[in-house]
Amino acid sequence: MSGALAGKRIVLGVSGGIAAYKAIDLARQLTLLGAEVQAVLTRSALAFVQPLSFEVLTGRTPISRMFPIEGASHPGDMPHISLTGHADLVVVAPATANLIGKFAGGIGDDFLSTLLLSARPPALVAPAMNPRMWASPAVQENVRKLKERGHFVMEPGVGRMARAEEGEGSGRMPEPEAILAEVLRFLAPPHDLAGMRLVVSAGPTRERWDAVRYLTNRSSGKMGYALAAAAAARGAEVTLVSGPAGLPGPPGLRTMRVESAAEMREAVLAAWKDAHAGIMAAAVSDYRPARATVHKQKKKEGPLTLTLERTADILAEMGKKKGKRLLVGFAAETGDLTKNAKDKLRRKGLDLIVANRVAGEEDAMGADSATAVLIRAGGKEEHFPRLRKDALASAILDRLAEMWQKVKSTE
Repeated sequence: MSGALAGKRIVLGVSGGIAAYKAIDLARQLTLLGAEVQAVLTRSALAFVQPLSFEVLTGRTPISRMFPIEGASHPGDMPHISLTGHADLVVVAPATANLIGKFAGGIGDDFLSTLLLSARPPALVAPAMNPRMWASPAVQENVRKLKERGHFVMEPGVGRMARAEEGEGSGRMPEPEAILAEVLRFLAPPHDLAGMRLVVSAGPTRERWDAVRYLTNRSSGKMGYALAAAAAARGAEVTLVSGPAGLPGPPGLRTMRVESAAEMREAVLAAWKDAHAGIMAAAVSDYRPARATVHKQKKKEGPLTLTLERTADILAEMGKKKGKRLLVGFAAETGDLTKNAKDKLRRKGLDLIVANRVAGEEDAMGADSATAVLIRAGGKEEHFPRLRKDALASAILDRLAEMWQKVKSTE
């Protein structure tokens, strides 16, 4: 694993608990793997560990107060903002009940809690507290809030507590090796898609009906782009076919930009010929104007009637020609989520379908995060709480990699 985290920037937050001494070893292990580690210690943490240990092991002076400003890279720098802007991951270990409560409640009354307010999900949280505190409904509610916002809260370890009279229970900080494994999972993904040629579609399509107007939808392309980037990082040779999403093409892969459903069909089917797998995350228009004009339609008195016709069903075409290849589709629903998704999975010949709601509080379209139900061809369902789309992409690719290994083992 030597150098597995080379060039990665990690903020390590340490709050005040007896497990704070383990954070010293975690800082050492992260640094040995090449990470640039900036430790942030709360005032309570300083009662258990000293900044010098972190400074010697990481080569950086820990930050422990808001004012006077510590850790600024230049005059006017506000480290509680700039650190999270540059960090690849924020890790909090140990995370006490108090700190978890602040994080969930949006309270920023010291450097670490203020820094967490500017941290983009997912932050990695390693709880450490007495078992009775961990079981507290208030703590569990705060943990639930953090998970719903896309943060990753590890399960505490089980074992003897610091106070002998407490015996054993669940509340110990996860061991540094376990935390390190999660960091590697986030920042150094496995190359379990190496050798796969993958086509991913993303974004909306536009169906023009005159020189300036078109029909489209609210898709942002964020899910498809996250899938394409994550798959490339895991070793796949990725072709991304994107509608007009307005996002920069992810590095390390081929991006083809199209506008209409017809253009997307042509590009996707061309890439599908030599692909091992496809993930169709695009929100392709089901209808287009039957007649389009190159001129701008002038405004007239009275209503305007626009006749629509069906576009080609790209996913169904791919399913018919699938063979042993793997095909993943998406279902954007406002009604019976799982029932409609299962029906689409069967009709389109898919191996996996990702079902999202596109209305109400769980509306995934255009958002940075989403809830999802993953349903396999065999009927297995997995329900995911609201996650950032990059985290959801990782979960989807975990299932694709599992299926890919099975396919290769039968060849």
